Amino acid sequence: MKRHFIVLVAALLMFGVDRASAQFDFGVVGGMNLTKADFREPVGRNFDSSNRCGWFIGPKVEFTVPLIGIGIDLSAQYSQRYINGSDNGVEKTKALKTIEIPVNLRYQIGMPSIVAAFVATGPQFGFNVGSSEMSSFWSTENYKIKNSMLSWNIGLGVKVLKHIEVGAAYNIALSKFAKITGTRESIKNNSFQFHVGYFF
Repeated sequence: MKRHFIVLVAALLMFGVDRASAQFDFGVVGGMNLTKADFREPVGRNFDSSNRCGWFIGPKVEFTVPLIGIGIDLSAQYSQRYINGSDNGVEKTKALKTIEIPVNLRYQIGMPSIVAAFVATGPQFGFNVGSSEMSSFWSTENYKIKNSMLSWNIGLGVKVLKHIEVGAAYNIALSKFAKITGTRESIKNNSFQFHVGYFF
């Protein structure tokens, strides 16, 4: 967790923009994620992972340097992801509750007061706020959920009339979020994300 916090601070410093020379927007964002779990399990398991919808919501700030369109966006989101799996035809669902902090480098082109398109990429830092364990899909052993997780966002979208933003992103897991101690069983969590934001 300490390592991910240090990386978060470094990302904020690296993407930092002087507020006096940037356009500043504050709002709220919410949306859905479509999760694809990536399992690492012992040979012989008959297991398939499928997509499962979840949701997120939270405040968001954007800094954009006028004329050149480069800036950052930063948000703090409460997120619930669901993992749907099937073991020998028996479906099971697990939930992961986190606070997610994406820090994205952003490039925007157009006129935000009318319509502007943007692309964004950067790290996302997740902190578990739910249970520290969840039951295994296959046995009485439990998965130990990590306190912090790291992933990477690649996204795009449009901003309309300065206040409304619609976008989509792919979130690539860079670290595992759960593992059974002493075994090779672990889970990574990639997601497609779709969001709508309103800026005041």
